[in-house]
Amino acid sequence: MTPRTLQQPPSPAAQCKITPEMPRIPGVGQTPPRAAVQLKPLITVILVALLCASGFGLWLSHRRHANLNASATSGAPISRVSDASSITKADTEANTIGTLYELAQPWSSKTFLFIDPKTQQGVPAMAIHLPGPPAEPSFWAFALSNPLSHCQLQYVTDLSALSLRFAYPAAHPMVVSECDGIVYDPLKMATLPNGSWVRGEMVRGVGIRPPIAIQVEVRGRDVIAKRME
Repeated sequence: MTPRTLQQPPSPAAQCKITPEMPRIPGVGQTPPRAAVQLKPLITVILVALLCASGFGLWLSHRRHANLNASATSGAPISRVSDASSITKADTEANTIGTLYELAQPWSSKTFLFIDPKTQQGVPAMAIHLPGPPAEPSFWAFALSNPLSHCQLQYVTDLSALSLRFAYPAAHPMVVSECDGIVYDPLKMATLPNGSWVRGEMVRGVGIRPPIAIQVEVRGRDVIAKRME
């Protein structure tokens, strides 16, 4: 009896050869297998694009600064916001004495430097709020230099001092020339030789005339010295 031979399983190479191929249809191309997506080249392209965009932005910024520097060097006008303090200074009247709030009370006073528009010289002066209706405040401004005298005029509100130093029983503040012993009453008017009326009649002592008056104007809340006689 003939012994049976055992069959060995086919090798992998033989199995591959035995595997039937897909049938080919005439006129129809075979689709090649899709290649795996390569991520590395894509990331490289994105990084290069970002670097190019950043470099272009830096170039634009540098060029803009260069143009601004060139215009400033060439003297081209550059618009700037005006300083608020300079606007206020330009719009303020040169001979502004003060505000109605500073001179709100009757017999309140304030010294100032009057700039003569004709000579542009500064003259020490004073303004006094005279008593009267609150709706229509009245002010008397005058030069502190006494005409034809080296004395400076003074405003005395202490009635006892007026009585002791000048022997004058005053009922309200007065303007005095101490070295001449003259007392001027702010509420009284005097007549000059030319017929004009001025405030500050002499009620004690002998002098040439009342203090030199300065015209006062109220503009809004400001008290302004306009001109000197």
